[in-house]
Amino acid sequence: FHPNAAQFPWILSASDDQTLRLWDFQKRTCLSVLTGHNHYVMCAAFHPSDDLIVSASLDQTVRVWDTTVLRKKQAGVMDGPGGSGGMGGLGVGGPGNVAPDAPASGSSPDGSRTLNVQAELFGTNDVIVKYVLEGHDRGVNWASFHPTLPLLASAADDRQVKLWRMSETKAWEVDTLRGHANNVSCCLFH
Repeated sequence: FHPNAAQFPWILSASDDQTLRLWDFQKRTCLSVLTGHNHYVMCAAFHPSDDLIVSASLDQTVRVWDTTVLRKKQAGVMDGPGGSGGMGGLGVGGPGNVAPDAPASGSSPDGSRTLNVQAELFGTNDVIVKYVLEGHDRGVNWASFHPTLPLLASAADDRQVKLWRMSETKAWEVDTLRGHANNVSCCLFH
């Protein structure tokens, strides 16, 4: 669940289909499909206060995603004229979140069907990859944000827990914790 679920009723899911999905649990619709991993996505989590998501995948990467555009779009839709959530009749909240001036094509008069199918297959640009963290030698099973510091932790099948630091423009490996005799399935900050 999104940390501010009262304003953003979002659920985040990670899948063996190599994607993450953001859902509006009140409307029961997909807001965004996040593509970029090329193996199973094992875990995903919201940042406690920033517009960020972290994901861990068996493709040996940790990805940090920026949700600022989606948050602003959703806040604008909810606060927009009439509060109807209308965006050019394209069904905001569905996987076809596109700008109202986007070119329309397809079988429906406003093109929403084609746009929704394209978004379902390829994702939208409402959520973008901010960092791709590489350093694990095997699949990554878990990643989590520190509650207050600009840090991430990741756990992987290489039997390691890695700590990563983030700035506005980059992220880098800070340390590696070794000691497990087998795959590390989870790691959390206190």
